[in-house]
Amino acid sequence: MQVISFKNTQLFKRGMWLSAAALVAVVAAPSVLNGALWQDPWVSVIPLCILSGFWVYFFRKTQIHRLADQVIDCENHLQVRRGASEEIIPFSAVAGAEVSTSSGFHRITVRLVNGAATIEFLPQASLWGNLRAVQQLASHLTDRARRAKDERGP
Repeated sequence: MQVISFKNTQLFKRGMWLSAAALVAVVAAPSVLNGALWQDPWVSVIPLCILSGFWVYFFRKTQIHRLADQVIDCENHLQVRRGASEEIIPFSAVAGAEVSTSSGFHRITVRLVNGAATIEFLPQASLWGNLRAVQQLASHLTDRARRAKDERGP
């Protein structure tokens, strides 16, 4: 058994959300403290809306909320944890794995045989700067899925 995902993914995701909330609070604080929010609310509301729009765009573009918290390679299956839910995915149910780079983050997307479901996770931190190593990991997962299907037969 080997953890193939970034160990602190859950902390990373929480940190991104908290950073967004803190930045919005910092922008709103001067207006609230000076009482300007109550006198002329548009002076504060418009920048807050712009900042909130930026964060919505950023989170939709990066899809950070879709990342699995932990992925463990257990020889013949993957153990995937998101929050409190855990699922075991046999390699025979994996269609393939590929690397995608979004906003500077390399992530591995594991496509399942049923077509609609995917599992996305950040690789270990030691691989973040090495795209070739991340691609090799994805290729290795795809090869193992192919072998599991061949062993299972038609």
